[in-house]
Amino acid sequence: MKKIGYLFALCFIAGTICSQEVFPSNTFVKTCVHDEICFANQNSSFMFYNEANSEFYLVIDFSKFKTGVDSLDAWLDDLDDTKFVFKGALNSDKLPALSNHGYKTLHINGNASFNNVTHTHSIDLVLFKISSDGILYRNTGNDYYDKIRSNVQISFKPKEFKLDKKPHHLKKTISINIGSGYINQLKPGMERFIQN
Repeated sequence: MKKIGYLFALCFIAGTICSQEVFPSNTFVKTCVHDEICFANQNSSFMFYNEANSEFYLVIDFSKFKTGVDSLDAWLDDLDDTKFVFKGALNSDKLPALSNHGYKTLHINGNASFNNVTHTHSIDLVLFKISSDGILYRNTGNDYYDKIRSNVQISFKPKEFKLDKKPHHLKKTISINIGSGYINQLKPGMERFIQN
């Protein structure tokens, strides 16, 4: 009887951990340093939505962009000590119905925090449906979120977040593009992902 109880507890714990799997989104970041274009591409951002309080989060972890090659990573040194966190209000009534046609663009107002500085900011979130037969589909048991993907574009000047004071003195606009991003439902225990 003890073995059955032990196995049940083990399966329950494993199921809880698996059900809290968080999916990253492919992210491209680009800027110009000393008249040279610098860019990086990595699965380093996370999108979360909390239906209960209509909060949408976009979290970009710049430390994950690093390749390990100093000459390629140097410009990222000014960005990698904190996460870029955008938090905005997104009413679930504005989420599009799933259809095979087109996409929906939602303008979200909120605050962006980066390098211990917070500013009002807005993003355009483009939502579109994917096929459950396609390679982008992930079956997490939530039909709606498994079938939608999103594109996001966001840009800012380094001076907005005092990045121009750091060693590389970044001055040019930093552009961030997220393509076919997955929106994770924010569940208890996932708050660690959105902390700076």
